[in-house]
Amino acid sequence: MSTDDSGTRADAERMYDLMQSQRRSTQSRLLRGYAVLLIVWAAAWAIGFGALWCGRDIGDVDLLPTAVAWIVFGACMVIAIVWSIVTGVRSGAGIRGRSRFQGMLYGWSWTISMVGTWLLLVGLQRAGLPDELAALIYPGAFALIVGVLYLAGGALWRAPVQYALGIVIIAVAVAATFVGTPYNFLVYAIAGPFAMIVVAVLLVRGLLPVEPRREQDHE
Repeated sequence: MSTDDSGTRADAERMYDLMQSQRRSTQSRLLRGYAVLLIVWAAAWAIGFGALWCGRDIGDVDLLPTAVAWIVFGACMVIAIVWSIVTGVRSGAGIRGRSRFQGMLYGWSWTISMVGTWLLLVGLQRAGLPDELAALIYPGAFALIVGVLYLAGGALWRAPVQYALGIVIIAVAVAATFVGTPYNFLVYAIAGPFAMIVVAVLLVRGLLPVEPRREQDHE
């Protein structure tokens, strides 16, 4: 083997090692990002729905004013949604062409879906939606939309963890709605965060793979 061939092989091996190192670094960053995302959502559900549970109508006892409970819930959901958008943008770093455009559209989908859902629910309430049904439909509708968006994001970015999170959120939303008010708030506050923490632990332990999509699209 000539000296030139040896040098070429050594360069190729160094390039391969560099690519593998970058891949591991990207994988680690995505794992941390998704794990933190799950923890943020778990905290948002525990605090937000916990506030709604404390603000339920239980006679003369007023653990938390209803208006304050809904404000706390809304603030928690907004924080979690914003965090999700930021995480999605960061996970798309390095993507070019059509994939970058898809990421932008996906990010806007969160805002459009949430605003549209809120306006729809406001319209239903103005049309005479009973408070008891509103207590079921409001959290259920938003949880369902969040779950569907995570399903779409998981399919778009080939992220099994994000897809699994969407399934978990939808399943909890359905179960909570069947339980009925006011116990649906308790289901959201306990079952949702518990499931998210379990997924986060499995993710950190490497039992739920995250396959980053890093392809060079052609214009």
